[in-house]
Amino acid sequence: MISALKLVPAWACAVMALIVALAVGLGYQTIQLSGVRTDYADYKTDIATKAQQASEKARETEQQRQRDIDQVRNDAADQKQKDDALAAQQHADNDSLRDQIGKLLTDRAALNSRLAARGKTINDLTDLLAELRSEADGYAGELATALTASRRAGLACERSYQSLIKH
Repeated sequence: MISALKLVPAWACAVMALIVALAVGLGYQTIQLSGVRTDYADYKTDIATKAQQASEKARETEQQRQRDIDQVRNDAADQKQKDDALAAQQHADNDSLRDQIGKLLTDRAALNSRLAARGKTINDLTDLLAELRSEADGYAGELATALTASRRAGLACERSYQSLIKH
């Protein structure tokens, strides 16, 4: 066998050694490339999983925020109904006061004659005071209604903001 190798020229041995070295290098690179491909596939899978989890968490957060906003909206609507009922009661009380003042003004002549029998008189001051009180009650009712609506809107806005920043 050694004599057969002597028949092969030196350059052929060098080429053969080069081919063997290239084959070993190619095998090593193939093994490394396979490992890199596996790592890359794992990396892509991990990124996809994390992206899916982040998407689900964002969706859950958005749904929770929407539920919080809907709850604030429902609470505001309930409060508006209560405030409207209270305002209606206040308007009814105002109307009742106006009716009582009207009755007092109607009975003013009889009251004036009774007071005159006692030596006292009622001037137009009674009319003025009654009218002032009636107007003041009306304005107070209007202001109370506006203030209640403003308060309700402010509280709803505040609750909406609080529900957004707590997440």
